[in-house]
Amino acid sequence: MRSRDDWDVIVAGAGPGGSSIATILAMAGLRVLVLERDTFPRFHIGESLLPASGVVCSMLGIEPRPEDFFFKRGAQFVHEATGRIQTFDFAEALPGPQRFAWHVERSRFDKLLRDRAEEVGAVVRHRFEVEDVETHADGVRVRIRPVGEGADEQRTTERGRYFIDATGQDRFLARKQGTVRPLERFGRAAVFTHFTGLSPEAQAEIAPHNDIRVVIVPDGWLWGIPLTGQRLSVGMVKRTPGLRRSDLDAYLETSPLFQRLTTGAERLQTRMVSNFSFENERASGLRYACVGDSACFIDPVFSSGVSLAILRAVEVAQRLVPALEAGREGEPDLMAPMESATKRAYETFASLVYRFYNTNFIDNMIFGAPDEGRFRAGVISVLAGDVFRDDNPFQDMLLRSRRHAIRTTGDVDADAALVSPS
Repeated sequence: MRSRDDWDVIVAGAGPGGSSIATILAMAGLRVLVLERDTFPRFHIGESLLPASGVVCSMLGIEPRPEDFFFKRGAQFVHEATGRIQTFDFAEALPGPQRFAWHVERSRFDKLLRDRAEEVGAVVRHRFEVEDVETHADGVRVRIRPVGEGADEQRTTERGRYFIDATGQDRFLARKQGTVRPLERFGRAAVFTHFTGLSPEAQAEIAPHNDIRVVIVPDGWLWGIPLTGQRLSVGMVKRTPGLRRSDLDAYLETSPLFQRLTTGAERLQTRMVSNFSFENERASGLRYACVGDSACFIDPVFSSGVSLAILRAVEVAQRLVPALEAGREGEPDLMAPMESATKRAYETFASLVYRFYNTNFIDNMIFGAPDEGRFRAGVISVLAGDVFRDDNPFQDMLLRSRRHAIRTTGDVDADAALVSPS
């Protein structure tokens, strides 16, 4: 018999992946402990969701209040140098998930998810950091310590039946196990900022559809994400080394689009992140599974990060809940079916992102996309995050074509096999 002090599941990280799985597990009556290094609310990027993230409402029971969830119709790709524009409306996708999405300010969104986990019974402890995890045939032991000013250095150990790594870009288990594999030919760094107090003219240009703007530049792209409270998130991503804050400044100063959207607005702090595209080669095993960025982060270009984190959390929970009820959580290959299901999703986005940076995909499949038909609907379904299905001709073409080399450095024409059927 377990001690009353034992937990069914210990989760490291209270971001979207960690809070989502904690909510599902707690709703199933399990004893869940969540350990989070930071305090909430906190700033974070990854602010544009996909329609597939509608499980936030349907499975987690969160009400999408307009003060937190900003309606998003789709995505608009822009090439200012040539004047080309292509808009994708999620309503044109293949039948499946909801036909729209949201933009969210992550400080508010993450807190909503954290609050929901606590509301249904999960215990969340902030300012605690996981130092070590041991997984054994009979359970897991997690060594933790308090962090922050005034915290003592006394370590404590929590015991449980299963461990979830949701530590995001810190990727705790991947670093511990040496299983980080960089995705070398994807985005390497991002520099970003927020503008607040958008003018009525800027808001009118963004409305009524609130599409994310994806602006194409040599060796990268910029995002423009409208948020609640008259805010605009703007960032630049490059796949080549050497991105600087001044690169973002220089483009914003000469961009007609961003000049229109930001004139008269107040610019807030500029931040940078780097080395964020990677996969964890051993994202599950004996009594553990990784969710969110700790399992894989492909690239921010198609806004897949948060949505895939939540969807993987759902997949892991659906395997874990019945296993814990039956006492089978110690099976080393427990998550193998989940890995097969999520592999299709990750490989789809990885193939898409590879082509975005390294082939003529932008010309052929974005600006040259057909105006209608099932192939266009298939492209939009992938952009919408509906990547677990098996009836999408565009997704099948992405996965069948093996001429690309996502994890190598050689130049290849990965786009040759991706031609729209006549």
